[in-house]
Amino acid sequence: MLLSVFAFSQIDTTSIYHTARHVPFWQSRDVDKLSAALAKNCSSDEETVLAFSYWICKNLKLDYSAIEKRPAENKTLKKVLRSRKALSDGYVRLFVEMCKTQKIAAIYVPGYAKDYDYMPGDTLYRAEYAWALVNLSDEWYIMDLAAASSKVVAVVSPMSKVLWTLFKIPYASHLMAVRDFNPTYLYVDPVKNASKHIPVVNEFQLMQYPMSISYYMAGDTLMQSYLEHYPEKNTVSEMLNAFSSKSAMEKYVFVGDKSEETNPANKYTKALYYYYAVKNFYNTYYIQERGKIFAPLEESEKVWNYSKIADSLFVLASQANSAEMAAKQARSEKWKRDLIDANKVLATQMSTQAKVNSQQIRALEKLNAQNKKTETYISKYKGKYVLRDIVDMPRPMIQNKDNLDEGKANIQACRESMDRCKSLLAEYDSLYSFLSADKLDTVYKQQQNASALCNRELASLSRYLDRKGSNLSLVYYSDKYVLKKPYFEVFASVGDINDTYTDPMVEVMNDKIPMLNELIKNYIDETISGLKNLKEAKQLLANDYGEDDLYEKIALAFNKQLDAFSKQMDDMISYNQKLSGCLDEDVTMYKDMVKMLQNDNSMENYRHKEYMAYRKSIKQAENDKIKYYQGTIHNYQKLIGKAINVK
Repeated sequence: MLLSVFAFSQIDTTSIYHTARHVPFWQSRDVDKLSAALAKNCSSDEETVLAFSYWICKNLKLDYSAIEKRPAENKTLKKVLRSRKALSDGYVRLFVEMCKTQKIAAIYVPGYAKDYDYMPGDTLYRAEYAWALVNLSDEWYIMDLAAASSKVVAVVSPMSKVLWTLFKIPYASHLMAVRDFNPTYLYVDPVKNASKHIPVVNEFQLMQYPMSISYYMAGDTLMQSYLEHYPEKNTVSEMLNAFSSKSAMEKYVFVGDKSEETNPANKYTKALYYYYAVKNFYNTYYIQERGKIFAPLEESEKVWNYSKIADSLFVLASQANSAEMAAKQARSEKWKRDLIDANKVLATQMSTQAKVNSQQIRALEKLNAQNKKTETYISKYKGKYVLRDIVDMPRPMIQNKDNLDEGKANIQACRESMDRCKSLLAEYDSLYSFLSADKLDTVYKQQQNASALCNRELASLSRYLDRKGSNLSLVYYSDKYVLKKPYFEVFASVGDINDTYTDPMVEVMNDKIPMLNELIKNYIDETISGLKNLKEAKQLLANDYGEDDLYEKIALAFNKQLDAFSKQMDDMISYNQKLSGCLDEDVTMYKDMVKMLQNDNSMENYRHKEYMAYRKSIKQAENDKIKYYQGTIHNYQKLIGKAINVK
């Protein structure tokens, strides 16, 4: 059971917080005075620890900029109290020292934290985070003071935003810490803590079945699965009690040895803690006035060995820095290469589809030009032939045989023309069935669906590139925007729509509409010829052979058919314009997206450059630290070597 559950209910947190907020300034500059002032009115260790924790969290701020600078030597507690800034180790060292003044057992815990560019399966070469264990009522609890004090946020300079707005110059965000007291990180549940950080010493996890670092490095899924199966807390504290009672040097050596056991890839932590052991030995036995070390021979020889091991491990740690840099660089270069290649392929597909659409638009425009020409031809004869045209015509008074035969032949020629018109209309209807309203509507709706997909992905890509360009992420946590898989899937669907609906329909139109236009002209010409034959027949026939009635029937049917043709032409012209407009919008979108993808390539080059600069600075800072430690330890070795007569 956590302290936060059973103890807080018995603690007057308001009074403790009030006291912590009103510690006099002159007392807050010294660890002993600060600790005494905070513990003065506390009636239990629980209250004292809460007072210490609250003051630290409310007064210190995580110095995130120092994380990238990676100073070799930690700030002294005096500097921490003056600057009110610290890395996680500064929080913990201050807390442990304050607990020490009140004889409360507390342990400094070094451990691993996944940096923002950590990916599942990466190797952790250094333990760069720290938290505390504190013993209260003979139970140990986890205190993550840095997390309880501050949160890390991404910030950008105002000028960078202005440059992006005006000139679309991309920039990268930088991380900084802001004060944000979060008491959930005080008395942290071991399972929750293990899901975020893992110590270099397994027993410091406070779990009955400590999780291996391999689970931690494998990623959240495997790690959470382990923690769900083995959530039991460690209620046995003998090991921690024993560790707490060790000397400083024993603690350093113990942590160093354990760190290598839990993570063999991490040579740096063991080297560092052996360095601390050597430094502790130096501070204990070096007599400045004499310029010599005076210590028991056995202990000196042991520390000499620690110094040699630390020196060799620092060499390996430097090699690990190079390995880490190479791995990060290779991944970033692969992101860059994959993204640019994917963008080029996608841009090519879009450009190709834009060309297809443009060809379809030109085909539809050409067909509409034909349709309009045919419509003009139809309009020329609309309403031109009516019954009065033949009724008002006079007949001959005398009928001769030649005229009779010729007149009857003209009537027969008209009937033959009407038979041909009937065949022409049947052929027309057969061809026009390929362009039925249902089929056309289906194609148009599908093309609208394609446009909607394009619009959606255009908006998505635009939002992504705007976010990326105006606040460039230096790492990718998904390959969604690297390989552009969703976009390829969408434009595969768009291509399928074109292949299945639009392109076949345009082909059908290219094939059928010229034939329909020709049939309409042939029908008009044939009908006009038939009507002309009837007129000529009446001029030759003294008696009525039904030519007036036939003329009226044909003229009425002709005018009705011309109206139908005209409506169908209007419908086709209107449809082609709609479809052409839809295709034209898609062409514009494709071109816009091609430009966006080209911009994405430019931004990717910038991202890679920025990220490599960051990783190089980290590598350089780490190597500089190692050189500093090696130089210092070499100086210690000279003094120890003289003490034990080693040349």
